[in-house]
Amino acid sequence: MNSALPTSAQWAALMPILFPALAAAVIPLALLDRDAGVQKWIRAGVYAVALFALGASFMFLAELGKQSSQPSYQQLRLDYLAQFTGIFIVVAAALAVLQSWDHFHQEGWVKGETISLLLFSVSGMMVFASTTNLLVLFLGLELFSIPLYALTATLRSRSSSSEGGLKYFITGAVAAACFLMGIVILYGLTGTLDISVMRLQAGTPLADPLFIVGIGLLLVGFLFKVSAVPFHQWTPDVYVASPHPIAGFMSVATKGVAIVALIRAFPGLTAWGPVLGPKVQGVFMLVAVLTLVVANLTALVQTSAKRMLAYSSISHAGYLVLGLVAGTPGALTGMLFYLAIYLAMNMGAFGLFTAFGLVGEKDTYEDLRGLGWKHPLMGLCAALILFSLAGVPPLGGFYGKYMIFKELVATGHVNLAILGVLASLVSMGYYLRFIVALFLQAPTQAQEREATEAPVIQASLARGTVLVGAILVVAGGFMQTVLVDGFAHRAIQGLLGLR
Repeated sequence: MNSALPTSAQWAALMPILFPALAAAVIPLALLDRDAGVQKWIRAGVYAVALFALGASFMFLAELGKQSSQPSYQQLRLDYLAQFTGIFIVVAAALAVLQSWDHFHQEGWVKGETISLLLFSVSGMMVFASTTNLLVLFLGLELFSIPLYALTATLRSRSSSSEGGLKYFITGAVAAACFLMGIVILYGLTGTLDISVMRLQAGTPLADPLFIVGIGLLLVGFLFKVSAVPFHQWTPDVYVASPHPIAGFMSVATKGVAIVALIRAFPGLTAWGPVLGPKVQGVFMLVAVLTLVVANLTALVQTSAKRMLAYSSISHAGYLVLGLVAGTPGALTGMLFYLAIYLAMNMGAFGLFTAFGLVGEKDTYEDLRGLGWKHPLMGLCAALILFSLAGVPPLGGFYGKYMIFKELVATGHVNLAILGVLASLVSMGYYLRFIVALFLQAPTQAQEREATEAPVIQASLARGTVLVGAILVVAGGFMQTVLVDGFAHRAIQGLLGLR
């Protein structure tokens, strides 16, 4: 039995994951002190510890990238793709933590254990994005999913919160069971748990119906986390039930790590051979078409702005899956760029509710009436973020979609590119409805009276995160070359072994 301690290089692969995990373990110990006189300082300390852990992880990952180092430890490999994803996760988590300070104070309570659960989820996501071993992948999946089930039901005073948490738990358990069954089948057929090794055997007689069933069960687990149709039913209820910062984090980080895991598992159609490759492409094609059509049409008829953003999140999964249909290095690079811009867009979009002081069940278009004029800077940020989500040039969201559509045309999938453009045009309908409510609809007399009687809203941190999101959206439209060449392209080159 080898009891040697990890080497310095192996520790380098573990540290970005350990920072948030250790902070998550320490935070509940601080909460044991029930002295009312120090509760305020303990809460501030909890948030400081969380931000320090996330910042330390970010700096460690950035330093690895600067040194062009790709350390590994057993089944975990912190390659360029894992480093990109790790930075993506910790930035999303940091924005969620900052927004949650204002949100939970607006709700009238602050629970430190929610921050602990969020940090455990961050560690699980990093594990999930840093391996091709299916068993470790499953452990990472459960480590980041179980805390999210609890975070969805954080607001126990609202029945919709408990209902959303239970629905997420049940559907998530079914998806996890499918994923685990796929692992069992594939391991029984191939004798390996490494999906990169399984791909080498896909062109052999192992590519029989049972092998395809195993791959299909894996895809169920992946596509559930991506929120792609027909595995999307949980998403609107869960996002509406969750606190706004948690919903934003789930919409960004969960989808992001699932997309990265799909890129690792299916890095181009030729990776799975001439038999299985076209079948997988057909599945991705069908899923993308259904997702774009169902999500965009359903979003048009929503009365809740937050529920609309949930269906918007589903539709963006469709655009990302289109990149897998093309399967070229350019398309995979475009997907990573899209994820980076999507982080800024969606964290900003969900942060708008807290920035405007809309807590509890105040998430309808009616609740947004006139707030764009009342908070002009946030109104401007909202317009930039929503237009970017719709793909209006020259904002970052446009270039994310353009990079994917360009590769679809290059690979002969012109019809899918046209569908993507039409879906973006349809999405303008529900994004404009949000902007119309902010600027072109006056608040009712009841809303004016309530606003006069209510205390002044303190949401400086949430507003700061929304402003950062809007700035990144604009910068992504004018500096996409920096993001693509500096981060996304290198990550895909390393994954595919290109020069």
